[in-house]
Amino acid sequence: MKTIKNKLSLDVVLFIAFLMMLASQYLLIFDSARPRKIFYTAGYVAILAMFICYKRINKPLKNLVPMLASLLLAGTILIWVALFKNNGAYWDIYNSYETSGKIILLFSVLIFIFSNFNIKHNTVLLDSIFIIGGILANVYAIHQYNFHSEQRIELGFDRATMAAYIITVIDILLLHAVLNRHGWVRYVLFAFTIGLTFSAIIFTGTRAAILSYPILCLLLAFTHSNVNKQHLIKMIVFFACLLAAAVYIFQQPLEKRLDALQHDIKTLQNSNNSRTSVGARVAMFEVGVNTGSAAPLGQSAEQRNARIKQLATKDTSLGGSVTYMNVHLHNELIDNYSLRGIAGAGALILFYLSLLLCAWQNRNPTLMVMTLSLIVYGLSDVIFFSREGSIVYVIGLLTAMIFLGKRGELSVQAETLHAAK
Repeated sequence: MKTIKNKLSLDVVLFIAFLMMLASQYLLIFDSARPRKIFYTAGYVAILAMFICYKRINKPLKNLVPMLASLLLAGTILIWVALFKNNGAYWDIYNSYETSGKIILLFSVLIFIFSNFNIKHNTVLLDSIFIIGGILANVYAIHQYNFHSEQRIELGFDRATMAAYIITVIDILLLHAVLNRHGWVRYVLFAFTIGLTFSAIIFTGTRAAILSYPILCLLLAFTHSNVNKQHLIKMIVFFACLLAAAVYIFQQPLEKRLDALQHDIKTLQNSNNSRTSVGARVAMFEVGVNTGSAAPLGQSAEQRNARIKQLATKDTSLGGSVTYMNVHLHNELIDNYSLRGIAGAGALILFYLSLLLCAWQNRNPTLMVMTLSLIVYGLSDVIFFSREGSIVYVIGLLTAMIFLGKRGELSVQAETLHAAK
């Protein structure tokens, strides 16, 4: 009796800890401070439960590759911070990476815990959270655009781009839950979800998200286990109609972002001026490669930025990079390479590959699509520089990896059958 009680207690504690983390993901939309505390608290509770019940770890161990890859990425970041952090002009860079490194380190521990303890979960409950939480988040985003007179919605953050990335994670989970439905409910929810979520993405004005989100949605629909060919054809027709309607309805904000893109490209081509959004990203890519190659074993932010200033002085077309060097170089891989050299860039690539491998092995399209969104957004921004971005992606990846793959579904079925016997 005592053994049954202890087993039930561990299952309940770990699942409640996970639900707390999941709740913090949605609460971040409205408040960026308190949800972070909820996330950390839930993580520490899970770690404490692991130490208390360490004898109940399953063998052989699962998801070791993404766990070790996350640990390696966190290690390269935290070692770099330990070597170079100071209270100088670039303290914010060190502080941001230190926080993100700790979040990724916690992610690696959480992968180990949730992969290697038997955790019963309610699929209907999770899908309900994904649907209700996702709809509320997107409705709030649209409300902010319509009633707060903001050109680009930022939600509770200081950047519209980060709002787009966080909404994407929430929307991928929402779409997964919608595709789990059956009958006419699925088509109604699918149409409603695409229209709602793409509207919110458009209102962020983030070009990378606007261009990639429809592709990510189609990819998830193509690979989802509950969608057969007959359903897929209907969904593609629905999707094409909704996409055309969205482009027509939101023609004005889309044209603004397109005009801004064309202006940036012309400015860069005609006057060699990189002090625009697109031009600066091109310049940052070039100086990032140059400064990383100059210090393949890594360097401090001070050394990196001093080299950037020298390059911009010699070549004025790189001047746009100086504007952003106090933050990051707007490319996850390039920023890692410019600061942490080959080790940092290699660790990031291994991290990406480990997640894709995990998705492939476990037949987990949601994890694959979420990882692809992380990679795509990392081409024009640095997700793991932001605390909020790091937390939301860590929670989203953990959710997809543990609870939404084929292996997770089979383990729940096995537990249910065993209990029935």
